[in-house]
Amino acid sequence: MLIPTIHFSGNCDEAISFYEEVFGAEVKEINYAKDAPPGSGMDELPPNFVMHSEVYICGTNFSLTDGAETPPLPSAGNFSYMVVYDTPEEVTATFNKLAVGGTIVESLAETFWSPLYGYVIDCFGVNWQVMVTHP
Repeated sequence: MLIPTIHFSGNCDEAISFYEEVFGAEVKEINYAKDAPPGSGMDELPPNFVMHSEVYICGTNFSLTDGAETPPLPSAGNFSYMVVYDTPEEVTATFNKLAVGGTIVESLAETFWSPLYGYVIDCFGVNWQVMVTHP
């Protein structure tokens, strides 16, 4: 089993709420630093620091975390998630929500591989490609 993990910098809770709104994501589990047993080394972290979460997004289980990497992980500039929908309306709605506070890399448009495709980096720095399946 392969589970993509997205690392955030202290705002994972906010990201989870955002993905619930954008994708209708289903939160299966969230483990916070405040829930860690005493003496586990998590005492100095903010209480709402997400140690681990399992979130179901568009048919895929994701792990979302605030992480504690030192040094910080590099930008995910060479990595993106592609979400494929059946209708242009679904693509447009998702793209527009992801674009709020984010950066549009490629505006929604018809391409030779899809009737509607767009690429956006959301407000958390996560790369998303959204498209309609080719007929």
